[in-house]
Amino acid sequence: MQGGGAEEEVEDRRTDRDIMIEGTWREWFLLVFLKYCYVVALLFIACIVPLEIVRVIDGSIGIALAFVAILIIVPLGAVAYLRLWGNEGRLGKSGPV
Repeated sequence: MQGGGAEEEVEDRRTDRDIMIEGTWREWFLLVFLKYCYVVALLFIACIVPLEIVRVIDGSIGIALAFVAILIIVPLGAVAYLRLWGNEGRLGKSGPV
């Protein structure tokens, strides 16, 4: 422990809850609602596409292609999420909101 006078670093970051309570409708829609809709849609696509690949293509080739589809969809979705809502993203801290 340090003696008196040591200042704690306070992070100036608003959480989704802060935006929901204090923010405007536009801010909430762009920063919170669309973010959660994007994640749900990404998870839906990451589940449906491999299942459809296995349904259409029988055997071990279908399973392998489904696995490859997951390996492509999830990282691309994560990169797109970070480009939109990351620290330097369009809708992130320095975004248009």
